[in-house]
Amino acid sequence: MSKTKSKVPLKTKLISILLPMGIGLGLSLYVKYKVLLPVSITNVYMEPTLKQGDTKYFSKWFRKDNLGIGDVVICHSPSDPNSYFIARIIGKPGDSISIQKRFVFRNGTILDPTLFPEPATQNIPLIPQGKTEHDDMNPITVPEKTFFLLADNREMGVDSRILGPIQESQIFAVLW
Repeated sequence: MSKTKSKVPLKTKLISILLPMGIGLGLSLYVKYKVLLPVSITNVYMEPTLKQGDTKYFSKWFRKDNLGIGDVVICHSPSDPNSYFIARIIGKPGDSISIQKRFVFRNGTILDPTLFPEPATQNIPLIPQGKTEHDDMNPITVPEKTFFLLADNREMGVDSRILGPIQESQIFAVLW
């Protein structure tokens, strides 16, 4: 007696192969476009943390009340809603922020200087207009529903020193 093989219909074979592939493709596209945001770094504002030309991934899924000091975020620019910038959170609502001789003070206490990685070379071609060699800033209090952001490369970066405190609604992603 010979064993007979049961024939599996083509429709069942296709479903068993294409259904998992379709689910996997759908999930990967959802994560790529709704959860993670790939960003190509186009300037030196966050060097040495984020180097020009690198691609970093930012998460769009975050809770604004869970943002902490030191988190790197992407924000819409208050001066141009079509542009964005990347900076580090230094102050939360109610905090008093000041900068004296390049040291950042939050509520009267100096922030850990290792929070701002120093570039490998200190060859700054020219200090931009309007900024001092010591990078001083008088104390300001961060208003409710805003954050104070500071670029790692303070000589070249655009941040809350120029734009003022950033509304929490303008933050749309956090470094993953």
